[in-house]
Amino acid sequence: MEKWFDIAAALLLIFSAIFWFLSAYGKLPPIVTYWDQTPEADPFYKAVKFSAVMNRWAAGCSGVSALFMAARLCIGKL
Repeated sequence: MEKWFDIAAALLLIFSAIFWFLSAYGKLPPIVTYWDQTPEADPFYKAVKFSAVMNRWAAGCSGVSALFMAARLCIGKL
């Protein structure tokens, strides 16, 4: 069982690294100022929103990986 927890933790960490790479990859488009609010079709807004979603997935994968590692430590002490 401990081996499966190690494998799951490693795979989740690989996924989190991929998501973090995707969130940081590429150039941001130039910022355009608007009077009222930024429209959903603005390239900068879309890029920042995509980065935030990728960061959310990366943080989630890292958190679940940490839970697997903590569970492995707890099982190992039983």
